Amino acid sequence: MAQAPSSGDHAVPLGQRLLERPFLLLVAGLVVMFGFYTLWGLYEIMSLPTATLP
Repeated sequence: MAQAPSSGDHAVPLGQRLLERPFLLLVAGLVVMFGFYTLWGLYEIMSLPTATLP
């Protein structure tokens, strides 16, 4: 009868190791959202037309 491979026989892929860490995913999600909305806001501010004063 063949033995089942033990956990030391094969390397765990990098993607699986990263996805098994919930706090890393939480931090990555917050960083991506913060960066995206900050860049979006800066773009919106820079693209506003110059205001004409009365």
